[in-house]
Amino acid sequence: MKIKGKIINAAICISFLSVCAAFSHAAPAKQTPEASLKKLFPRLQYKSIKRTDIDGLYEVITGDRIVYFHPKTGYLFLGEIINKDGRNITREKMSEERYKLLSANDFKKAVKVGNGKNVVLEVTDPDCPFCRKMHAYWSMRKDVTRYVFFMPLVNIHPDSMKKAKYILASSDHEKAMFEAFCGSLDNKRDVLDKSYDDKGMINAQKTVIDKLQVSGTPSYWINGKFVSGANIPLIESFIGKADSTAPSVHDAEGSGCGEIKKSGQ
Repeated sequence: MKIKGKIINAAICISFLSVCAAFSHAAPAKQTPEASLKKLFPRLQYKSIKRTDIDGLYEVITGDRIVYFHPKTGYLFLGEIINKDGRNITREKMSEERYKLLSANDFKKAVKVGNGKNVVLEVTDPDCPFCRKMHAYWSMRKDVTRYVFFMPLVNIHPDSMKKAKYILASSDHEKAMFEAFCGSLDNKRDVLDKSYDDKGMINAQKTVIDKLQVSGTPSYWINGKFVSGANIPLIESFIGKADSTAPSVHDAEGSGCGEIKKSGQ
């Protein structure tokens, strides 16, 4: 099988799937991939089928998972495709499908930051070092509208839930978020150990995170395209580079934290 651009990681175990048909034969050459799939696997329910970057291989979205169809041999492949950069292409595609399930009401549960043309849905943790790095990055960009959802990983960041609730209970969500991500709340027990009424927002956000099936932070959807982790090169392949000469939204020095630090002096 000739591969263009993307490769299948040899370490991934890929199985032949034949449970949907009594037998599997190569499809007639003149049949379309859709017709071949229906003929060979008549009981397989799917939403879409489209060509991948791998010659002769098609992506089939079945609703809750992605499988791959090779019309020439008549096989379905069950497994994940990893490209040469280590990106899990299968996981990215499935995450983008889940993003399409979100409603306007789901976005209302987020902390909204900015009014730029590019829509960024963000799942983050106030104490995650990579999330904090990305806070500084997003603060330099005026071309994004961020919809921020908090997923406190309390097993490794014990204060993360307290910081998330502090943010969501604040009358100024954006300011409180920048306080947390810039470290102004770190180890401040007099602030963190108070009880904050977030009016159920953390639980409301969890319903959206569960719908997206997020497993780690930070996770982003950039105009619907999924990005796992602080992958700035991939983000910029979607929306272009940040203007390195432009001041941060919150800090002329570009860190996104100067205004918060000054306010505490």
